[in-house]
Amino acid sequence: MPAPAPAIELRGIDKHFGVVHANRAIDLKIEKGTIHGIVGENGAGKSTLMSILYGYYQADSGDILIDGEKRDIVTPQDAISAGIGMVHQHFMLVENFTVLENVILGAEAAPRLAAALARARRSLSDLARDYALDIDPDAITENLSVGLRQRVEILKALFRGAEVLILDEPTGVLTPAEADHLFRILYHLKSQGRTVVLITHKLREIMAITDHVSVMRRGELVATRQTAETSEAELAELMVGRNVLLQVEKTPAKPRSTVLDIRGLTVRDQNGIARLDDINLRVRGGEIVGIAGIAGNGQSELLETIAGMRPITSGEIAIGEHHISAGQSANPSLTRAWSIAFVPEDRQREGLIMEYEACENAILGYQKQIRHGLGPFLRLEAIRARTRRLIKAFDIRPPDCRLRTANFSGG
Repeated sequence: MPAPAPAIELRGIDKHFGVVHANRAIDLKIEKGTIHGIVGENGAGKSTLMSILYGYYQADSGDILIDGEKRDIVTPQDAISAGIGMVHQHFMLVENFTVLENVILGAEAAPRLAAALARARRSLSDLARDYALDIDPDAITENLSVGLRQRVEILKALFRGAEVLILDEPTGVLTPAEADHLFRILYHLKSQGRTVVLITHKLREIMAITDHVSVMRRGELVATRQTAETSEAELAELMVGRNVLLQVEKTPAKPRSTVLDIRGLTVRDQNGIARLDDINLRVRGGEIVGIAGIAGNGQSELLETIAGMRPITSGEIAIGEHHISAGQSANPSLTRAWSIAFVPEDRQREGLIMEYEACENAILGYQKQIRHGLGPFLRLEAIRARTRRLIKAFDIRPPDCRLRTANFSGG
């Protein structure tokens, strides 16, 4: 009796973006009813490969087989019709829609919306029961935690009949408890015969949850292993092509003078609710200071206030010789001038303009500096040259300062 065909088989998948060779003749088999991990450094080509499978990109050459049959997947709708669903690193939800409305959006399958909603509500109840995906179908999406939003994305895919579910860096924005619940959901999907493809660079998660793991490096698929027969050390070495020290030997800190001093900081939102309450914190030069806590407990608000994005209700922030106190308007340009840089929690919504080129995003907030231009006129060649130097220094892939930001990997 012949062995069953793989759920997914990729043969010779090749993809270029200009001079960048993103995927190099990749062959990959993903068995039915398994959890298959795909790991690699940022820019290794993981998300590009799965975007080809989901129809966002078209391969320059190569074939896609679903259940042993060759399929032409040129749009996400083709992938959905073939039983493939994808949960993206940045969720594709309409914020002011309910859970139910987001789930059926684009898949109403009824001439009257009321009938479509009623059918979807019944289906959603069944899916929530079968896969431990409990959620209020009438909740407004923007009011949900990140973990619950991810559940909505999974429900969207299952509602459309997905037999293969691709998750792109699914735990990057989750708390540990939310990540644990996600893993229970994935085990449940596997037990029901569904196939899961997990894109990540977190080796502990790969070892904990997957059956097989494939490793990508600089656009090539360099190895596939049964998870039980490999180790974090071997996977790390395959990812980078050399031995990797998995433990960091930290030398004792040698703190210098105070660079950030927060005293009695209280911040209230527009509804008068205290987001920060009497915070005191001192940071000295030469230190790395971690701020821990479950999402929603003020960490983001604290960093936004230090960065000048939120006004202070009471208390004071001293940044070197500069001071921010109650009564001053929020002014991020001022804190940038004091050498405060801020990487927001949600890069796409708050940190970048995805349609801009990399060099344009590189100067956002600093575009009025004389080195970037004078008045309304930008020094484009100087901006591009500086961005090329930064790309080289920080090993950003692909190394193209003119590439649209949306085309870079999440990392």
